[in-house]
Amino acid sequence: MTTPRPVGPAIVARAVNSRLRVGRLTQTGQAITLTQTDGTTCGPTCLLAARLLLAPGERVAVTGDLAQEVTASPPGREGKQLVSVLSRQQLRLQRVMNVRGLGVLPWPRALGSTPWSVARQMTEIASTCTPGGGRRRYTVRWVSDHGPAWGSEVASIREVLASGLPVILVSGGPLVLDDVSEGEPTARARLRASLARTPAVPRHYVLALPWQTIEQDDPGEGSVHIYEPSSGSVRPLDLTVPCDPYRPGPRELGGWPRVLAVVAPENSSW
Repeated sequence: MTTPRPVGPAIVARAVNSRLRVGRLTQTGQAITLTQTDGTTCGPTCLLAARLLLAPGERVAVTGDLAQEVTASPPGREGKQLVSVLSRQQLRLQRVMNVRGLGVLPWPRALGSTPWSVARQMTEIASTCTPGGGRRRYTVRWVSDHGPAWGSEVASIREVLASGLPVILVSGGPLVLDDVSEGEPTARARLRASLARTPAVPRHYVLALPWQTIEQDDPGEGSVHIYEPSSGSVRPLDLTVPCDPYRPGPRELGGWPRVLAVVAPENSSW
């Protein structure tokens, strides 16, 4: 059965004014900034962004029944309806992922999504949404962004992006970031400083974007364009600039100081 297509300009995803905008992009009120619907859906939102940007057919973002639902919105409310539609998409994708979040075992929604379920979804997206198809299997690679091999890791990430495929980065840090404000009671300050020295744990997903896909220039050696789902921003970030691992990190990583894992095609040069 042929999937019905919406009437009028396609709903697309595009980087506009340092934001990832989704909509028809022809009139005011028809497009929205894609952001995560709650604190647990950063992973699904990155996957949704990847799918919207890579989908064939002029990068159609929403097809079939969802597109018809947006098209049927009252005049001037298409953007608001699109927020609801994309929010439901995130939650539905999260449910699918978490059924097998740990192999055959489920994963609790309160803890977001696992890197392995994200990798499985990225494999599906890359296989169905890139020209020529093919099975580009994404895998999880744990990395040390403060080690001597980090420079070559960044170069490999950029090679994948140059080929037209996105890469997901897992950012994180200690249980508590050492951002004690002046005047905070000494005992509390000591507790925060102690927690800030705990091992780094995964906390957030961001999406490194192929610059040609988002119609941007190559950001330069060591740098990548990052979509950050809590704000919907698209900004370049130099991954080779060291960060204090115990203090808040760049906003492009969701405020976390470390890159702990990379979700990328296994046949890259790693």
